[in-house]
Amino acid sequence: MELAPDYRTWAEIDLSALSHNLSIAKATGKRVMCVIKANAYGHGAAECGRFLEKHGADAFAVASVGEAAELREAELKLPILVLGYTPPEYAALLLKYDLAQTAVDEAHAQALSFAAQKLGAKIKTHVKLDTGMSRLGIFAQGPKAAKEATEAVFRILSMKGLEVEGLYTHFAIADETRGNGYTAWQLENYLTVLSALEIKGARPKLCHTSNSACILKHPQTHIDMVREGIMLYGLYPDSAPQDGPLKPVMALKTRVVQVKEFPKGATISYGRTFEADKPMTCAVLCAGYADGLPRRLSGRFEVAIGDRFYPQVGRVCMDMCMADVSGGDVQRGDEATLFGAPGISTERAAELVGTINYELTCLVTPRVRRVYVNG
Repeated sequence: MELAPDYRTWAEIDLSALSHNLSIAKATGKRVMCVIKANAYGHGAAECGRFLEKHGADAFAVASVGEAAELREAELKLPILVLGYTPPEYAALLLKYDLAQTAVDEAHAQALSFAAQKLGAKIKTHVKLDTGMSRLGIFAQGPKAAKEATEAVFRILSMKGLEVEGLYTHFAIADETRGNGYTAWQLENYLTVLSALEIKGARPKLCHTSNSACILKHPQTHIDMVREGIMLYGLYPDSAPQDGPLKPVMALKTRVVQVKEFPKGATISYGRTFEADKPMTCAVLCAGYADGLPRRLSGRFEVAIGDRFYPQVGRVCMDMCMADVSGGDVQRGDEATLFGAPGISTERAAELVGTINYELTCLVTPRVRRVYVNG
């Protein structure tokens, strides 16, 4: 007998919300590269990718060649850019799956070039500039470094075995107002390289710098294409709870598995951190930190059951947690929402545990089935 996906704990993925968030990026008038790395930030890369492919995406981005291969095996057809480093010995995989690979520096580009020539083919490539993130990319921070980076990119453009499609960078602090000056400086570094390449008649056809924060706040960064990451899933790049145009895509849901009465003085869960100050009705929910509900949320949030919110009590366990449902009409089998609902947004849950919204959705574990609705 096959288990129903919502018999225990599941992540409900609202595809209409996904489409809405994509439309915001499409409104820039630029090509949209949908970032579906890390299993689409926990939302299900293959399923979300197939939906996005039919609803206006122009390309995809992933972190690794392994993630990209899984998407090709799932029959996604759009261009895919591997954002992370891929060793040259995997050149055959890049070619087999028709992937574009980030060249993280000149030596990496040269190694990819040699590997491709041995295979008698060309690897599609996007060159990355480090304009201020200080992570992957050719160092291009400041006028002198930007000039040297231009020369390196120009040499890469002439390498046999490479088909250089794009030139890109990533902003470090575009999601924060205090970072406007630094974002402008990063963009200036990028444009210094791009302008010099244009003078040489060597401009790559896809120049892109804009992440989610830039799509929302910095239109000057949009250039040829924007990369829509966290905002695609209805979550804000600065991770702050707020009202805005995005629609949350994921809600983490579970079931009530037992309802029981406790006397005053009863303690609940490990460590006896919660003691009932009066007789209470307690619901046991079958979701815990092994499902992606952070233990650090223990006793700090409310669960939504029906049209009411109830305080979670005691420590969150590996597979279960409890809620005080005194005064409510709660029954075994009732659906409960843990986060992603208006009463407990993913941003608010992240704020309570001192992390970012991205991490919470990525932490929802594989045993939690993804259920796709409104698609």
